[in-house]
This record gives sequence, C-alpha cells and structure tokens, in this order.
Amino acid sequence: MRSRYTAFVRGDGAYLFATQAPGLGTAEELAQTRGRTWCGLTVLDAKGDEVEFEARFLEGGQLHVLHERSVFTRVEGRWRYERGNASVRTEPVGRNERCPCGSTKKFKSCHG
Repeated sequence: MRSRYTAFVRGDGAYLFATQAPGLGTAEELAQTRGRTWCGLTVLDAKGDEVEFEARFLEGGQLHVLHERSVFTRVEGRWRYERGNASVRTEPVGRNERCPCGSTKKFKSCHG
C-alpha cells in the first residue's frame, strides 16, 4: 500500500500498473496526477487482504482527502491491488494556516 502511494506521488505509472490486477487502467492513465501535490498517507486499518487508508492531496488550491478500503491479493509472493471502494472529500484550510504540503509557508502563500 505504501509503495503504491509513493508511486502516485512520483507519477510512476509503470509501477502502479505492475502492482495491480489486469484491466484497471494503463500505466499512462495511472501516472496522470498533474496539478496534484500529495501531502500524506494514513493507514486507518489493515486486516488480511484489506487496507483502509486516507491519502491527502492539494489540487486547485484545495485540500482533498481520498478515503478508500482496498482489497489486495498475494500473487507469486507479492501483493497486487485488486479493487477499492473510494470517496473523496474536500477539507477547508485557513489562509493563514501552515500549508498541508509540509512547507513552512502559510497556505495562502504556498498552495492557496
């Protein structure tokens, strides 16, 4: 799960494609994260082959939180993403708060 998040941060569609079930998208489609700044991953629960997580990203001057419960399978000793049930919500960030991207700047001067 964490390695796939890192691949999203880096726009590494080839890795994402290689670690998922067939038919879920091309490497080029998976690498399409232009305009997004990923801010962090929180694993909320992990049991067996399911992982529930939240990934935060900035896009269009707003903070978005992707919440997903993912299902993985073990294939030849490696975990592979099979499917997920996802939702995205927008969370407010005050103009004078620190930017969620991790910089020391205020949100209004960084991504706001």
